[in-house]
Amino acid sequence: MIQPIRNKKTLRIVRNLVLAEVVAYSVFLVVALSAHWAHLYRSLALSHYISFTILEFGGLATVQIALVILVVTRSLKEESDIHEILRMGEHERAEFKTSFRWDVQRNQVNKDLERSVMKTIAAFLNSEGGSLVIGVDDQRQVRGLTPDMLSLTKHSHDGFENHFNNVFVAMIGPEFRQFVKLSFHDLNAESVCLVQVDRAHRPAYLTTDKGEDFFIRTGNATTSLKMSEVAAYVASWKN
Repeated sequence: MIQPIRNKKTLRIVRNLVLAEVVAYSVFLVVALSAHWAHLYRSLALSHYISFTILEFGGLATVQIALVILVVTRSLKEESDIHEILRMGEHERAEFKTSFRWDVQRNQVNKDLERSVMKTIAAFLNSEGGSLVIGVDDQRQVRGLTPDMLSLTKHSHDGFENHFNNVFVAMIGPEFRQFVKLSFHDLNAESVCLVQVDRAHRPAYLTTDKGEDFFIRTGNATTSLKMSEVAAYVASWKN
């Protein structure tokens, strides 16, 4: 059964908060257990008005509040980002895909769709980056990820991301995964995947059983370059 996306979002926010709190509390313990810092503070005039203990716990509380605000604000910003992407439509740095692997016309898995997704991502890596929304068609109609997830062994966002990672590693390479971020969002009661891609540090080739191809973005399209054109294009990065 597909996991509800709202529960996934809540768990993700809670997880991020817990991780942030662990880091903050670890720093707090280091400071609290350090007699050197306490001794240094007592030499200050401020120590006659505010004890070191109050300063410690006050600082910890302030950091915790700041972390909560940061995590929640970042989550809300991600939601506003995808709505803005859909509002703007497809362009040089944005593209929509109806699905990742499920062919709605043939009603079956189609590996060519996976290649099409990876081709777009490779083009973003080789250009100025961009955003790819999976689960939305060219007319900006939300189709959702349900057919894709049901075609996988694990019918969940984790299963989707695991399969995405496997395809990405095989076609583009693990060294480029650091430039790609996946997040899941709820649109019109359907789950969609936002793939945010940064420009890569070196050329990214798409590898298939037919060989290697090099793609870039030209307007709202993905264009293949001949191998003889790749060197000149890459050289232009340094200019």
